[in-house]
Amino acid sequence: MACATSLTALLLLTPVARAVGLVDTPNSRKLHEGAVPLIGGITIFISSIVYLLFFAPQVHDKILVLFATASLLFLSGLMDDFKPLSWRMRLVTQVFAAGSMIYFTDIKIESLGDLFGFGLIETGMLSVPLTILAVVGITNAFNLCDGIDGLAGSLALVAIAAIIAFQSSGGGNPDLDFLLAIGAATVPYLLFNIFGNQNRKVFLGDAGSLFIGYVICFTLIHQTQREDATIQPASALWVVAIPLVDTIGVMVRRVRKGQSPFQPDRNHLHHILMRAGFSPKGALVLLTGSASSLVLLGLAIEGSAPQWSFPAFFLVFIGYYWLLTHAWRVQRLLKH
Repeated sequence: MACATSLTALLLLTPVARAVGLVDTPNSRKLHEGAVPLIGGITIFISSIVYLLFFAPQVHDKILVLFATASLLFLSGLMDDFKPLSWRMRLVTQVFAAGSMIYFTDIKIESLGDLFGFGLIETGMLSVPLTILAVVGITNAFNLCDGIDGLAGSLALVAIAAIIAFQSSGGGNPDLDFLLAIGAATVPYLLFNIFGNQNRKVFLGDAGSLFIGYVICFTLIHQTQREDATIQPASALWVVAIPLVDTIGVMVRRVRKGQSPFQPDRNHLHHILMRAGFSPKGALVLLTGSASSLVLLGLAIEGSAPQWSFPAFFLVFIGYYWLLTHAWRVQRLLKH
């Protein structure tokens, strides 16, 4: 149902978006051709609402609050798609949405798990600010990785599959139908985005990437912090590995250069790969494959030596940061 709703909305909203000017036009940082409708996120959001309307009596109250607060990010992203908002306005909206979610559901990061093999690490009074920081960070990580066709949507599907895989490996049987509905609604968008011609091509837009990133992040927090949790907190890092390490690495590099961490540039991993000679589809396949491989690595570590999950992820981040800081060498090697 979600897939069919998304497909129908894509067909109906494409001419509407062109008529009202909800399109993305090329500039110095956006090298696509023509004006492309920014409706991918709208169709995914509509499909989610249809899911709630049909199954609301069976949906947990916490999920209803999740979608209500996620709607704030969707609306701010939609406004940003029409006319760019300041990063401060976007940040305030995200903090307010995350804070409201915590207030009404009490879902927050109260434990980091056994990160180093020396026992559980409780967050105490830092639980609320740490949760808000995590939500804002991962939400924007999905937004920032939406730089080539299909990447944000594909990484979202990997994350959704990973959450289910980690739960299944731990013997859990959670109610994640809402997450499956979002995943199903993402598929038609990806087909239009990656394979659509000039008349059918659409972009996800900030409304979509912020909405999806927010829902995935709070789902991860809930699944790692519930009393019967079967996903360890460190394992959550593998679920969003590529968006997370890419965003942190780029921001650290900007700060070290004396720049604002929010200053846009073309130094994300997908940009580096394309400068090295990869086509957009080639970079998409490589990054989606890498994200899937990291999930499998995380599952293997979780099943055999969970105390090594965080150290192993830290090594992955160090490797990525080296790649970022030595990008020119990597580009030369890949070209040869």
